[in-house]
Amino acid sequence: MRKFSLFNRRSLTALTLSVAMVLGLVGCGKEDGVAGGSGGINPDVVYKAEYLAVPDMNSVVNWKETDGTLHILSAIYGEKREYKLCTYNLADGSTTETTMEGVTEDRYWSSAIFNEDGSLEVIEIKEDYDEEWNFISREMYFNKYDSNGTPVSSEDATEKLQLGEDAYISHFMKDAEGNYLIGSWDMPLSIYSPELEKVGEISTGNTQIDGLCMTQSGKVVASSWGMNGGVDVAVVDVAGKKLGTAINTEKTNGSAVVWPGAGDTVLYMNGNQLYSCDVVTGETAVVMDIMDMDVNPDIIQSVYPLSDGSFLMSYHDWYSEGGGAGMFIAKPIDPSEVKERIELTVATIYASQELNDAVIKFNQSNEEYRIKVVDYMTDDWDFDAALTNLQNDIVAGNVPDMIDMRGINMPWRNWAAKGILTDLYPLMEADGEYAKEDLLENVREAYEVDGSLYILPSTVTIQGLLVKEKFVDGITTLSPSVLLEMEKTLPEDTDLFWYNYQGEIMYSMVYNNMDSWLDYEKGECYFNTDEFKAVLAYAKEQPAEMVWDDSVTLPGQLAADKVIFYNVGMSQVPDYQFNKYVFGEDITMIGYPGKDDDGVRLVTNGCAMAITEQCEHKDVAWQLAKTFISEEYLTGIHAWGIPTTQAGLDNFIYEAQHMEGEHGYSWDDVEMSITSATDEEVEEFLAILEKADELQYMDTAIQKIIEEEVAPYFQGQKSEEEVADIIQSRVDIYLKENM
Repeated sequence: MRKFSLFNRRSLTALTLSVAMVLGLVGCGKEDGVAGGSGGINPDVVYKAEYLAVPDMNSVVNWKETDGTLHILSAIYGEKREYKLCTYNLADGSTTETTMEGVTEDRYWSSAIFNEDGSLEVIEIKEDYDEEWNFISREMYFNKYDSNGTPVSSEDATEKLQLGEDAYISHFMKDAEGNYLIGSWDMPLSIYSPELEKVGEISTGNTQIDGLCMTQSGKVVASSWGMNGGVDVAVVDVAGKKLGTAINTEKTNGSAVVWPGAGDTVLYMNGNQLYSCDVVTGETAVVMDIMDMDVNPDIIQSVYPLSDGSFLMSYHDWYSEGGGAGMFIAKPIDPSEVKERIELTVATIYASQELNDAVIKFNQSNEEYRIKVVDYMTDDWDFDAALTNLQNDIVAGNVPDMIDMRGINMPWRNWAAKGILTDLYPLMEADGEYAKEDLLENVREAYEVDGSLYILPSTVTIQGLLVKEKFVDGITTLSPSVLLEMEKTLPEDTDLFWYNYQGEIMYSMVYNNMDSWLDYEKGECYFNTDEFKAVLAYAKEQPAEMVWDDSVTLPGQLAADKVIFYNVGMSQVPDYQFNKYVFGEDITMIGYPGKDDDGVRLVTNGCAMAITEQCEHKDVAWQLAKTFISEEYLTGIHAWGIPTTQAGLDNFIYEAQHMEGEHGYSWDDVEMSITSATDEEVEEFLAILEKADELQYMDTAIQKIIEEEVAPYFQGQKSEEEVADIIQSRVDIYLKENM
């Protein structure tokens, strides 16, 4: 195997990509297998994103649109805190900017709301601390400003508000009758009259309110994470001082905050799509797919419906060079304005930030082709169900042009064996920008099938068992027989593993190491072997459930030789540096037995693109696939893990040896400041990487078969031979049906 080179200089120069904001067009059509709401996207509605040149967007406190004018309150942090009131005329783009008067240095604004006329109401707080920063007292002021930012009034409202000294205000709004609602996630909502007199409280019970908003029809809505998962919304009955019946939305990720929508609806992002939910009927609908406007959904911060059917959206791009905050209008246009392009689809199970960004950049730069992300993740985040839906589409002939194979459970070998995936090497050779030799040799060995490459991984993680070298002198792999012999030599108060119970043993030695018991290329399995029976016997001897002891920590047990093996994934050199520090002496990584008896595995970490045989434009699909092994990507903010190209690895090592300052690592009671890696540490890390030339693959379908059959064995109802034979038979049938 080729020895990885060490560079003491930067071998690759990071490119700074500067892409001007362009108008993205969206043709909202069928949902293409994506889980959506009951309403679905209107196929006749087409949106484009028109970006606004709005000032001071990086520190927005609040904003509101009234009569075509956008009012924005921003906080400016310099030598002293200032607040600015900006306006933006949506019709002609004209702006105004005013520094707020009456702001004092020893106070800060806790909350602020805009009225319909653009005037402001603010809760301002003054806190006093002693020389050691111990809290002394807090005062709360209620201030009013006109739409020009001129102070109207200010009063000490500490006694009126009747909030505790440590109260944190996160909710502050006014209902349609002029009543104020003030509260936070850890206290009831307090109700105040228009004169700021407290008139009652709304008990939230076990509900932790994360957001408050008011629909355009005037209904106050509280949002929170539901007891059964997903975000719940409930109408707030201010007069009755109670929350209405909770409605579960389709929202399952991100924050629990929702935004006011038209009529009785609220709006929220779920994955790549903007949804609406009627808080009276409970009906949900997909409004639009944000990706179809060439906008990354992950950067959206708030959405506001405008009277002309447009949506005003604010965003903060934390990920791109020259990103930052801003606003745009998702504006409906005549569908005839959308230039037709040939569409390619890329299927994924949970669309990642990096995939979305790459697709957006492709779409912005290509006038002939367009790529659409089809996310199969279900509303309840069931990976197996999402994978089943994707496989059902493939069986039905609805095969995507590309598939993102990140993770350890994607059955790409099965798909390759059935002729669903295409060999990427010919596409790579025809393109000419990369050669197969640019990929690390161990990566090629791990991912190739009969000399063909069906997925192109961008970054990987090393997975195996860390152990002190003194315990495994001469041992390169941890077979069950070696494991059992080793256990006989250990002191009574020493364990091989930290989580030494039946489920963990099966997970580590079988489910997480499936290649030891299967040969997907031959379609064979090896569960009726002495080795597998030894694993069953060893697992059966362990406790049925995990026994937790709070009096000890794993780092302490590893250092004191009370726990021998630590199952871990390492994705950067500092991981190795820190783990070596935890163990306290020289360590190595070994694995459970595989085809080459090393057992240290690679886990697909970042995007790993495959192209299907059904794709009619494979050369175009390759343009997206190769993005994830480019210098720009592998040195960018999204890349996490060990690069799969030699050039990428060279830069990866250079960065590890040229870190700026110290970086704190901690684990329980162990703390360490990581600095640039030494040549010795890098050599040790690369030695582990070099022997990892197999993939870690967890076949959940086979895992379920094994779990079903070992349960009666662990309960003493069947013998090892019976269980091993049954598993062998069932898995053999499964392989014949699926390979």
